[in-house]
Amino acid sequence: MAGHFSTFVVVNPTAGAGSVARQWQLIDRLLRSTIPELAYAFTEAPGHATLLTREALRAGWEMVVSVGGDGTLNEVINGFCEQSDPHSCYRIDEEGWISRRASAPPALSSAAVLGMLPLGTGSDFRRSIGLSGSLRQGVEMLAGRETRHVDLGQIGYLDHRGELATRFFVNISSAGFSGRVVDFANRGWKGGGGRLSFFLASLRALASWSNLEMAVRLDDGVEIRGRMLGLIVANGGYFGGGMWIAPGASLDDGQFEVVVLGDLPRWQLPGLLPRIYRGTHVKDARISCHHARQVSVRLTTAAVPGLIDLDGEQPGCLPAMWNLQPRELRLKVRASRELGQSSSTPGRRAKEMCGSSS
Repeated sequence: MAGHFSTFVVVNPTAGAGSVARQWQLIDRLLRSTIPELAYAFTEAPGHATLLTREALRAGWEMVVSVGGDGTLNEVINGFCEQSDPHSCYRIDEEGWISRRASAPPALSSAAVLGMLPLGTGSDFRRSIGLSGSLRQGVEMLAGRETRHVDLGQIGYLDHRGELATRFFVNISSAGFSGRVVDFANRGWKGGGGRLSFFLASLRALASWSNLEMAVRLDDGVEIRGRMLGLIVANGGYFGGGMWIAPGASLDDGQFEVVVLGDLPRWQLPGLLPRIYRGTHVKDARISCHHARQVSVRLTTAAVPGLIDLDGEQPGCLPAMWNLQPRELRLKVRASRELGQSSSTPGRRAKEMCGSSS
């Protein structure tokens, strides 16, 4: 059945190396054939999707659909929330840790639904909700009534000007090597698709990479220090064009899956990449898995910047603090029996595969 939600569509025509613009007539025809009450707008610059989403929700649209990649989806997600003053939410102490001052403001509409047509280069979030990437499957999902409340992440960090900033995310954020990879991937060629783009970017990043001296705090207890390849703060399971980096992550369990990549030498990373795609990398003794609702990270030596990845974008660097808001976002999904992951299966899988937890 169609037409259950009045729907505003935010379209990034440049997503997927321009494939959205090339396919738009087909996309438009499929959407209008299944969702009668429909309007759309094209993004024109970075950040525009966030503004369009806020305007749509304030105008009373019941569902906002992101058409594009994970970066477009992240902008739309940020439009579901009031713009936050980073200095009201976070502060930096004398030791260089970012800590939390206050909770983020609530969503603009608790009843509003987030939908997606994942047509970007990587589109990793679709894997966490069990979508194949088929355009017709995505449109059929949008026409149904099935929704699911999922957790929402917020991060406080330093932007590229060195100023305190904050953003929301639904899939994965990370720091370290992955931030360098995303930086290369976003500035490089994307015509070969997500997996090839991120694989080539990983090889480029390896050429000049040195592991970082980092300190990590989980909730109010566990603290981890040492040389690290990086750290993954995961709500969903996939990043980097299909890498199953956090096999124990669940979208609605009220906690992050935190994967600490220890002092792995760079010459071993090409051999590790196939294991990351399969999710078996977490069996390595130098990799540990934890669960937390709050994660803080800073560099203990500042030889090079610790770049951050946020849903496939590279907005800034460490120090950073991640916080989870349980079940804050209402997401359009396929019928429950068809979801790629249940809320219980990933947790069991994580306990079986990960050698340690918080």
